[in-house]
Amino acid sequence: MLLVAFLLAVVAPHLPAVSTAASRTAATTVISAVIEGTTTGSTVPTGPALTVIAPRGATVASLAAAYNRDASAIQWANGLIAGSNPQAGSELLLPPGPGALVQVGPGELPSQLAQSVGISTATLLAYNRLQTDSPPPAGTYLQVPLAAAPAGALNAAAFVPGAAGVPEVPPSQGPDHFPYGQCTYWVALHRDVSWGGNADQWWAHASGVVPEGHVPVAGAIAVFDYWPLGHVALVERVNPDGSFVISEMNYEGWARVDQRTISPTDRSLVGFIY
Repeated sequence: MLLVAFLLAVVAPHLPAVSTAASRTAATTVISAVIEGTTTGSTVPTGPALTVIAPRGATVASLAAAYNRDASAIQWANGLIAGSNPQAGSELLLPPGPGALVQVGPGELPSQLAQSVGISTATLLAYNRLQTDSPPPAGTYLQVPLAAAPAGALNAAAFVPGAAGVPEVPPSQGPDHFPYGQCTYWVALHRDVSWGGNADQWWAHASGVVPEGHVPVAGAIAVFDYWPLGHVALVERVNPDGSFVISEMNYEGWARVDQRTISPTDRSLVGFIY
């Protein structure tokens, strides 16, 4: 079944060229990554979505500024992966407001997801480029208005699109001051870790510095309460059944790197640092 919505088309807007997309690094702005509950007093934006033709030199940031739209919502609506910008002449969907990400259930239709979160199909289409009402691939997320997001949804501003609409933590890199061979060294080798301490202190030390939550996302730091000093690892990917694959050091032996699949109900899991 075709999905139909009325979107206002705008042809080739003239925008100032911006060299890079606006930075949303968590180190500078800490936001709530996981929706804990419905937002009291919030209303779903009722303005129309826009479809525009990207001019030469346009970026997500310049389009967001020109049309007073949310950059993250634009990125997710069009599946623009981290660091990428629209090609000149391509058609882009500009949602009317900020978005949140909801995982589609097995075999669930987009129209069914819209109904489950209490929005119309037209509103769902204002936040996602969809052509048919067919079940998306397993593990896929669709964007809904942030004001309509159910508990457990992901704030689109905290994540970037990965393959096939799957969220990832934005890449980051920083100095690694942790002892070689330890789990903390492995994680800091791949992520910007601006705090210190043993693994069992990371959850508390990262609080207020970067977002945290309890939903596994590729690129996140998984924190465990193993052993007296704790354990940390990197989430490599999330499986459709909710389990996730981690890479880690010093679990099977000093300086040894391995991968394991972790159940979402693992009682040793403290949470995820995004």
